[in-house]
Amino acid sequence: MTRLKSNAEQADRVPLAGSLPLASPFTLYVFPSNACNFRCSYCAHSLSDGELFQTYGVGSEMMSLDTMRLIVEQSANFAPYKLLQFVSQGEPLLNRDLPQMIKMAASAGIAKRIEIITNASLLTREYSDALIDSGLTNLRVSLQGLDKETYRRICGIALDFDTLLEHLAYFYQHKKPEMGLFVKIMDIALPPVGVTPNAAAEFYKLLNGKCDRMSVEYVQPVYHAVGVQQNAVLRDRYGNEHSPRFVCPFPFYQMCIWPNGDIQPCDAIYRACSLGNVHGATLREIWNGERLRDFRLAQLRDGYKSLPKCENCCAPDDCSSPLDVLDGERERLINLFS
Repeated sequence: MTRLKSNAEQADRVPLAGSLPLASPFTLYVFPSNACNFRCSYCAHSLSDGELFQTYGVGSEMMSLDTMRLIVEQSANFAPYKLLQFVSQGEPLLNRDLPQMIKMAASAGIAKRIEIITNASLLTREYSDALIDSGLTNLRVSLQGLDKETYRRICGIALDFDTLLEHLAYFYQHKKPEMGLFVKIMDIALPPVGVTPNAAAEFYKLLNGKCDRMSVEYVQPVYHAVGVQQNAVLRDRYGNEHSPRFVCPFPFYQMCIWPNGDIQPCDAIYRACSLGNVHGATLREIWNGERLRDFRLAQLRDGYKSLPKCENCCAPDDCSSPLDVLDGERERLINLFS
């Protein structure tokens, strides 16, 4: 049993600066759903539906199979992604077509790894069977507590935690050998509130034998309209302290597709730069296009905090890998991308 590795610890990672510019994205994020069945206190979904839409433009959208087919077809023009991740500004498992979407991608061979990030509350035995047969390589589960009362406090729902553990155990017992089940929990969801050795040990003991890897992560102020740890120490979600980052590395190696097919340079809720839509342009055109090039150059020249849609984002300091820091390579990269 090992703990869930951060991006910096993954074996296939290389320093990003020396690999740029990329002919193909390393990572593609796909949002199957923007709806969520949780109201986690540190998430944008803690806002009312009206506030969520007014502040972030997020509604309860679901991706169609037609949109996913276009994504798969257009992805054939790239080298296989290192990672295709089904994540959301919501809960991916709410889209009941998700297993079929994964099967499309796996059958076409467009990615080396295919993952889901989910709260797993909808993970029945039947859903598990469908995901296991789909070609999924990793299931990443975010727990919001270790008992019903913590879920009620954090998420505003009465979850049967014992049933959730049973469903995780079923997935773990029936998954294919090459598949991974990774489980994480946020520090504020541990008993008592905050990370202590005893609280973390309780989490690791409870999940022992029910997953391949596990980790405790630190809540960060990801959503500017949600007042959670706004004065947090400058560290990433894995607890590593570092200097403030100037350039956001994500637009240089990833793209994100929202449920309606809109393409963004990252998976942040702020929709930093509207690049087009898969129903009107191809992913290759977008990746090599002038709009994304100019957005990257603005990052390098002025820093991500200078950009209107990025100024409230903490992702470069929260979840980017130390191997992806571009700050010391700005002049060389400006010449490359110019």
